[in-house]
Amino acid sequence: MGGFVEQRFGIQRPFVWLDRFEALVARELAPSTRKIRSALRISTIVTVAIGLDASCHVNTQLGAIIVWLLAGAGPMMSIRRALAWQIAVTFALITSVVMARAFAETPWLMLPFIFVWISFSSYVGATRKLGVGMLVIQIVCLITFYGVIFSPKEIGWNAAASFDGSAIAFAVTVLFDNWLWPDPGEPILIESLRASVARARSQLLGASNFFLTRESVPRPPLPAPTSDLPAHMALLNQVLAEGASEHRRAILLAAITRAARISLEMDRLITAARENLPREIRTLLSREVQVAVNAIAAALDEISHNLPARIIVGADEQAPATREHLRLAMDNLAARVVQVRAAYIGTSSPEEIENFAEFIDSLAVLTKHIERPLDEPPRPPTTDPSNNAVPRNSAVSRSNDPADRGLVRYCLKVGLCTVVGYLIGLISQRPDLFIILMTVITTATPTYGATLHKMCLRIAGAIIGGTVSLLAIIIVSPNFDTLPVYMLAAFAVFYAFAYCSLGNARMSYAGKQMGIIFSLVFIGLTPSDNIYEPLWRIWGVLLGDLVVATVFFILWPEYAGDSLVPRLRRVLANMLALAPSGSASSSEDKILKTNSETMSVLTEFLEIADDARMEGRTCAVYHDGIVEAAGTLRRIANRLSSIATARVLTQMPQLDPVTEFARERVFNAIRGQLLSWLDFFSSSECLSASAARAVAQKHSGGELAEPLNEFSSYLEEGGFARLESWPLEPRRTMIAELQSMRRLEFLFSELNRYLADVPSPP
Repeated sequence: MGGFVEQRFGIQRPFVWLDRFEALVARELAPSTRKIRSALRISTIVTVAIGLDASCHVNTQLGAIIVWLLAGAGPMMSIRRALAWQIAVTFALITSVVMARAFAETPWLMLPFIFVWISFSSYVGATRKLGVGMLVIQIVCLITFYGVIFSPKEIGWNAAASFDGSAIAFAVTVLFDNWLWPDPGEPILIESLRASVARARSQLLGASNFFLTRESVPRPPLPAPTSDLPAHMALLNQVLAEGASEHRRAILLAAITRAARISLEMDRLITAARENLPREIRTLLSREVQVAVNAIAAALDEISHNLPARIIVGADEQAPATREHLRLAMDNLAARVVQVRAAYIGTSSPEEIENFAEFIDSLAVLTKHIERPLDEPPRPPTTDPSNNAVPRNSAVSRSNDPADRGLVRYCLKVGLCTVVGYLIGLISQRPDLFIILMTVITTATPTYGATLHKMCLRIAGAIIGGTVSLLAIIIVSPNFDTLPVYMLAAFAVFYAFAYCSLGNARMSYAGKQMGIIFSLVFIGLTPSDNIYEPLWRIWGVLLGDLVVATVFFILWPEYAGDSLVPRLRRVLANMLALAPSGSASSSEDKILKTNSETMSVLTEFLEIADDARMEGRTCAVYHDGIVEAAGTLRRIANRLSSIATARVLTQMPQLDPVTEFARERVFNAIRGQLLSWLDFFSSSECLSASAARAVAQKHSGGELAEPLNEFSSYLEEGGFARLESWPLEPRRTMIAELQSMRRLEFLFSELNRYLADVPSPP
């Protein structure tokens, strides 16, 4: 039980955090072929770009920063996209030069303009998913607005240098992404999912071996404080930016959700296995437990080997022999537990019984995640694509939706932080402190936990990157003055930083910041052994973090729960629209758009879940509950979409009034449960754990089972006699709808349980 308390409530034994940190660092820096290859690719692209900058005498650090951001995190850059972004950068530079010259004599009038511009551009970038492109535009504008105060006569030359640097960066990136060294995101995501499942299998075997034979096996390490979920979500966003369809996005999201659920359950199993308790029960059941563990490990191994080929959806995900062996092993374990219960129930301590129950319950949950097939979402229509196809991002278009208040607050805070950073630079009269503005727009995130973690990693990255940059200035600059040596030194440093940036998405931020600091401090300076200017830039990073901390943590904090609730309401409203007779169920185009938007919002769910993990005990929502609820909501949305699509595409004969009434009662019960949860999350008690449990308890298991059983009894009467006169296609569609109803009954029982777990208990 001590391990459970430690995991759930964050109470740690002395120096446990050090063990976790060591395990995390060892895991993140563990070598792999993918990391070595990707780091080599990134460092080569950046080195070529800065070599071209130096050869063309482009005196700006912007080119190195752009190519570092694009090569390290962005999707593959097409020629069309690169031209579009370069045109946008050109327009931004022209506009910023004109506005900067207009405000040059009255810098205080520039402050409200900067506030409005940064707030607006942050909102557009977030809603349109513009990513690094909008960040580049913000950087070039801020550099112009800041630089005009200190060197107004150089504003034109500085803008020209920014244009040249961005043009070289985009050109080099396009060259490598399309011809020299392409590296698309989907294979990387599939490989990462495969590695995550394979690692879960290895952890399962190690933890179970220690659980059963403690003396001869090393104790499994504590679960890492971070997960693979942020990295998977970042890769999913990259895959979407590279043109993946909405149907493919839904399948990838399902695979990511399953991997996250398996990882969560493995953390719980490892925590239970580490407990130092008597071994009487596990000795009695060691053979059955080992057989069950081996069956789960074999199923995980099959999943990990299937992933590189394709993500399999539907009922045939596992081979029949694998499913049969897994189910038989778990049934034998359950029967054996019942058989020997009398032998240990009176002699074993409550702690040992609870620990063993937790361990085998984790095995049962893992079995459920493995046995459950990935639901295949509705496919886009194949006829008349000009009218029915849903282009990327159109499915999630929200032009008619009200503005996301949480996002608006976030953008206003970014604008406020930028103005404060600008004021600090003006008062200090240091041109080098423009880095405060870059720190603000790259560190601030919508939620408390993500911003805090990002800020800590940026400080760590600034310290390490600054130290390496100073060493490079002291060692390289005074002793070597040729371009090849300059590029070789840059390549060596960028390779190390690129390798550090390829781990978990949360931890990799430190590696990315090391590269940015090195670009600003070493690449952005002419060869010189003067260390004072670099020190000012490093100091600017710390000042920027201080500004963000003051605004985001003290003046205007925002938590994961504040971001989750509006999105949860949107998902529930979308599912009500997808249910039969709902506003989105009347046409295939509306169904696809609504389901696609739901998948997009559920993607944000998983990102918020990781923010909740980072916030820890202060968070008003529970990380595990969010992940589980997201998976079940996704399955329900896909089922409702399939039912609605089938009704649109298939002309169904009319059932007799009694059967039709029973059929409608099923969907009325579904709509009633969705509506009750929507009302709850729209109320003032939406983050109350006790109120959420009360809503869940109100929905008994018979609420859906009773009308469903009535409808199925009518429909199945006389061997589906009511459908005997129907054509084949409608008859098959109706029977498939009945099966979907049965599945929805189970899914709604899960949903009630998981939504009740979303608000953290007080």
